Amino acid sequence: MSTRSKWKDSFVYLLVLVFSWVFQVLPKKFAMFLATGIGRLLYLTLKKRREIAHNNLQIAFGNDLSDEERQKICKASFVNFSKTVIEFLRFTKLNPENIWDEVTVEGSEHIDAALAEEKGVIVFLPHFGNWELLSLVYGALIPNRGKAIAFPLKNEKLNAFIWRRREYLSLEIIPKQHAVRETLRALKDKKAVGFFADQNAGEQGVFVDFFGKPASTARGPVTIALKTGAPIIFSLDIRLPNDKHRVYISPPIHLEESDDTEKDVEKWTKKLMGMLEEYIKEYPDQWLWLHNRWKTQPKSE
Repeated sequence: MSTRSKWKDSFVYLLVLVFSWVFQVLPKKFAMFLATGIGRLLYLTLKKRREIAHNNLQIAFGNDLSDEERQKICKASFVNFSKTVIEFLRFTKLNPENIWDEVTVEGSEHIDAALAEEKGVIVFLPHFGNWELLSLVYGALIPNRGKAIAFPLKNEKLNAFIWRRREYLSLEIIPKQHAVRETLRALKDKKAVGFFADQNAGEQGVFVDFFGKPASTARGPVTIALKTGAPIIFSLDIRLPNDKHRVYISPPIHLEESDDTEKDVEKWTKKLMGMLEEYIKEYPDQWLWLHNRWKTQPKSE
């Protein structure tokens, strides 16, 4: 890494530390007020991301939305992203007891039932509501039995800071480069492993219809579940109007196998993305529209 890059990384890291301290000191209500303003500012200034979000909304909803409705959802998505970041910086104010003042869980019995099968659990997680909060929720719900896969950042100091926050309540992060080996080991140890698997997976993904258009989707969660017999759980966070949260945990999904593994991967991945699609239709402002979801298309197209 060049000297200039090191200085830049150090500056960004220090800036995040300062912001983290400021937003921890502020009352939550005022912090969320500022986050709303920051989100609206990001909507105005991040032109490329704004265009991607508008384009995604056009793909998903077509003419069912007016330009005004699409703009409103897009702006709200930026605000939700901003609030998610600010809440992330405030994570250390939460602990295994007071987190339930901020979060209610629907279906906590399902994760217990899935773990009781003693095959481990695959948890399919989308970028919805405050997806980062799920690391604390699962860390508190199933202490020392939860792991999640994440991409390491190039900025090592910032990466360590972020991972410390995610692991704050006992969840353990698995680096992406060790995902398969560590996931199989965790399942063997009867643990739950979370996959954020709703974003574009490039050429290596499996193509399934998502809002009626092919979307490259990570094949890992379903492939590993088929290989190990581990049940899959679909789970997400929903931001409430008062900026508290409701976490949904689905009943365990047991994957039926056929003699065509590729078809099985496609079938069950499509089912999971279909579940996400229904939540997006109900809460369209809470999904991460800023990501270029349909960037990779089948070669025939």
